[in-house]
Parts: sequence; C-alpha cells; structure tokens
Amino acid sequence: MTQRVLLGVENISQLSWGAINGCEAASLLEGFHFNREAVEVSYGKFLLDMPISQDGNPYHGFGGSPFKNQSGKFEAIFTRPLIEWGRKYGKLRDLSGADSSWLFDEVQKGHPVLTYVTVHFEQPKWEKYPFGLVPVNNHAVILDGFDQNRVHVSDPIDGKYWMAKEKFETIYYSRKMAVSLTK
Repeated sequence: MTQRVLLGVENISQLSWGAINGCEAASLLEGFHFNREAVEVSYGKFLLDMPISQDGNPYHGFGGSPFKNQSGKFEAIFTRPLIEWGRKYGKLRDLSGADSSWLFDEVQKGHPVLTYVTVHFEQPKWEKYPFGLVPVNNHAVILDGFDQNRVHVSDPIDGKYWMAKEKFETIYYSRKMAVSLTK
C-alpha cells in the first residue's frame, strides 16, 4: 500500500490581505498555526513584525514591501533572516540544500515545510541583482502532504492542492531552499 500523508495545514490568502509579495510570511504563519504557535497573531500583524532589509537584500530581511512592488527591490525574505525572525514564534530548522526526501521525512514526522518555489510552479525566470542571481517569480508555499506520485501544498496565492511530485521537485531543486516548522 502506498503511503499517504496529509497534515491539513490552513491556507492564508496573501492577496486577500493586499500582500502581493507576502508569500513567505503567509506560509510561515500557516505552519506556526498548524503547530498551535502564534495562534493569536493575525497575518496582518505578522507582516508588520517582519524584518525589512534597509538595503533591499532578501538575505538581510524582507527586501522591499510585502504590499507593493518597488523598482530595484527584490520583494522576498530568504531562509536565514526568516528563521531569525520566526524563532520568536516557534521552532524552525533550516533544510536548505537538502534532498527532497528530507522534506518528505519532515512532513512524515508531522512538521510542515516552508519551501521556496516559483509562482504557479513555472520555470524560474532568473535575473541578476547585487546580491546574486534569483528567480523574479519567487514564491513560497507550505509542503504538508505527499503520496507516491504527488505532493500537497498550501499555496498563499493558489490555495490548497495536490500536484505531481516530479514537478514540485524540479522547481524545488532549482534553489533547494526550505525550512521545517518543528514542534
């Protein structure tokens, strides 16, 4: 029998809050709420607490505004500052560089995994910034389920859905950035 795991993480719609660039915060808060952490914190309040990078570098904090696009800014927050901020609310483990099997192992243990992907899981559209080459269609989702051929995600833009494991892995492997929300 094929193993099937589905944690049932909630979905926070970043667009319904007007946060066109707020995917990392929405995904992180979905995971915290699943773990019964930060349950009193709304998505709006969570966004206001997110560290903003003064130099626009997502390796230093959120590079811009979650509410609007700004010329020359890369509106995202990458794993290190996300983990530093998120540890105020719960336990996090950096899985960046990990094989996808590690992500599935975490989900098997009951830990949602914030995974850096692309919007609609399209091929990455790479552009060069002062801090490096990054996909301008950057996106983050919560991986919260899998079976033999599919994965389940809670996507702050597109909702909850199953998709082909191969497609998920192809996009994940383009950067290999992920964070487990441990308990």
